[in-house]
Amino acid sequence: MKPQNEWLKQEGRDMTLDKSRLELLRALTPEQVDQLVDLFQQEWWTKGREKADVERLMAQAGPIFAFIDPLNGELVAFARAMTDGVYKAMIFDIIVKDTWRNTGLGRLLMDTVMTDPVLAGVKHRELYCLEDMLPFYEKWGFTANLPGLFFMRQSS
Repeated sequence: MKPQNEWLKQEGRDMTLDKSRLELLRALTPEQVDQLVDLFQQEWWTKGREKADVERLMAQAGPIFAFIDPLNGELVAFARAMTDGVYKAMIFDIIVKDTWRNTGLGRLLMDTVMTDPVLAGVKHRELYCLEDMLPFYEKWGFTANLPGLFFMRQSS
């Protein structure tokens, strides 16, 4: 039997970050929720989320999009949405594990979200992001040019 690192090299191509082998899951096991909590700790905008809160979030979220690497069971990308199914869908927590960035996985994640049957027919699909991510999301038709609309927040 070949060692795993030899098996991962096929025709001179390093398969360790090959997104074509990833599996899309629509629900997470308790172990994968632990991985999601760990993934959230790596980003400034999700840092500090606690497991109990993430479990509550997962019970209410839908649809969810989780890419898992079947070679090691690792959660490598995640997004979730909330929608009324007709007029509004809000996409949240679009996150790719740092070791998988610049592999096209973010594009695959967004393509998957945007073509999901639950979200595809919704009139307005919305998200919020930092200014440096605007060009990325504009590829799917998102725009920040919304005259007269303001992002507002009330924190408890």
